[in-house]
Amino acid sequence: SVADFDLNYFWHWSKFTDYVQCVLTFTCVTGYITYLWLDSSLFVETLGFLAVFTEAMLGVPQLYRNYQNRSTEGMSVKMVLMWTSGDTFKTVYFILNQAPFQFSICGLLQVFVDIAILLQVYLYSYYPQKPVSHTAHPASTKAL
Repeated sequence: SVADFDLNYFWHWSKFTDYVQCVLTFTCVTGYITYLWLDSSLFVETLGFLAVFTEAMLGVPQLYRNYQNRSTEGMSVKMVLMWTSGDTFKTVYFILNQAPFQFSICGLLQVFVDIAILLQVYLYSYYPQKPVSHTAHPASTKAL
């Protein structure tokens, strides 16, 4: 059906087996493509960069959600502090050991995102914003 390809419902799985099937299919297809292109250094380097860049962007959805809500309520500040310390130590390690440039750049990006989230914690705690009204998603409302 058309709803199967609607991006608004992309990760809204109706059955767990559909999710498992999607993940297994993705894994098999990308694994096979990687196997075929394993001798291409351009492919391997691109794949490696995409992996570290994806990891570097893990905090961005939280940063964006905090910005949308003008709040960090419900978010674990201790978790972000652990992220920040881990990402800082990892980045210093990359720089001191002269790891490939993309590792240092992505590590610095992670630290920047972590610090931005911590700044949001400070700003939204000490300078509360006007609450944003949340509209209920039609699919999430329940009939009484």
